[in-house]
Amino acid sequence: MRRLLALVAAVAVCVGLAAAPASAQRVTGTDGSGDVGRLVEDRIDRTPRPAVDVETWAVRYGDHRISAVVGFRDLQPRGRRLETSLVLLHGADRGRSTEVSVLARRGDRAGTARVLGGKDCHPRHRIDYRRDLVRVSFAARCIGSPRAFEALIITKLVPASGQALYADLVPATYPQLRSIVRSESFDYPTVRVRRG
Repeated sequence: MRRLLALVAAVAVCVGLAAAPASAQRVTGTDGSGDVGRLVEDRIDRTPRPAVDVETWAVRYGDHRISAVVGFRDLQPRGRRLETSLVLLHGADRGRSTEVSVLARRGDRAGTARVLGGKDCHPRHRIDYRRDLVRVSFAARCIGSPRAFEALIITKLVPASGQALYADLVPATYPQLRSIVRSESFDYPTVRVRRG
């Protein structure tokens, strides 16, 4: 009888563990309105450009997937190309980087996703123009499933004229973006995200 009770208790614990929700760390934030930079050659100016102006963002690191949701002021690919990128710095001393991007064009509103610097990646993405959101997720094994990574979000719009580039960098402020462009620094502000 004791063996039967022990077996029932062990099965109950295993079922409970299997049914327990997966843990994840989620880092969220807001970004200032109107902090888009217009880059022309070596010059940068602050400009209102709602299509690339990020308002809210969230990065989540679950047991097996990394995901990001980016909310915009007015998400419309009015230029030649609208690109939303999640850049991850990982490895020893942030020495490796992986960029997961969603690109949308006027003729391709559903967009496509691509990965630079990762392996075995098949990112999933969705662009919701009605709610002004871009979502992207991919397997954590793509970047080696580290314990943590540093993240930043870059949005870019290349207008049809091709003479300028509009960009918003999150979690940076416009003065930080301006300083980065002027000094050609790659010391971007980031947020730290740990595996849940």
